Amino acid sequence: MAAKLSSAIKLPALRRAARSTVDLLFPPSCLNCNASLKEFNDVEDDSDVGFCETCTGEMQRGDWPVCLRCASRVPKLTQPSERCGHCQDQKLWFDRTLALGDYDGILREQCLAMKTDRSERLATAIGKLMADRFGQDLLEQSPDALVPVPMHGWRRMVRGTNAPAGIAACLARELGLPVFLGRLRRKRNSQPQLGLSNPARFRNVRGDLQVAASYHLEAPHVVLVDDVLTTGATCSEAARVLKRAGTQRVTVIVAARTASY
Repeated sequence: MAAKLSSAIKLPALRRAARSTVDLLFPPSCLNCNASLKEFNDVEDDSDVGFCETCTGEMQRGDWPVCLRCASRVPKLTQPSERCGHCQDQKLWFDRTLALGDYDGILREQCLAMKTDRSERLATAIGKLMADRFGQDLLEQSPDALVPVPMHGWRRMVRGTNAPAGIAACLARELGLPVFLGRLRRKRNSQPQLGLSNPARFRNVRGDLQVAASYHLEAPHVVLVDDVLTTGATCSEAARVLKRAGTQRVTVIVAARTASY
């Protein structure tokens, strides 16, 4: 037993020493611009390497007011409101949306790359930015669990990753919240939303998602995690089935929000 305890105690120190040696030879760099990230030299694995300060600033929104419900930008002369011109006539089932930034520039490039990044380093790095930006706000709302928007099994196999699941896993570690993987499922491999009109997007995902059989979601407040929100059709359908399974409130958190739809 003493030998096992001794080994367990030494292992983290050995990892740190190995990590320091690797960092000395191959300094961590920004996942976008490859700038050196000396401040990350003490991390224990490559998944903790993120973005430089400049790229981080360009990916995050400023203080422009946004709609609390769908996270669309609203005129600066107005205060944040529960509904805006984009969503006031939509039947959206989620209650609030948090978006790290606009789907443009660096963040758009990283979101596109994240969709096929099997290492999930990008999902982890973006997830940490989201946790830093919204973590305190989310925890003050007392969420019960994180639920990533699922991907159909066939598409998941082709891509080798599901970005929302990677982001959710990071948020779970950073915020100390449980993540429900596999509780929300895709019933069919529906047509991609790209290129569809606003009404067609909602029709396309109707009935596409379901909560796992024989499962009642005993979580009054669920945080639904996705990579990009455009019309809100997919997140709305997810929120609809989650609420029918017992959820009372759904907050959506995404990496990027499109400027308009």
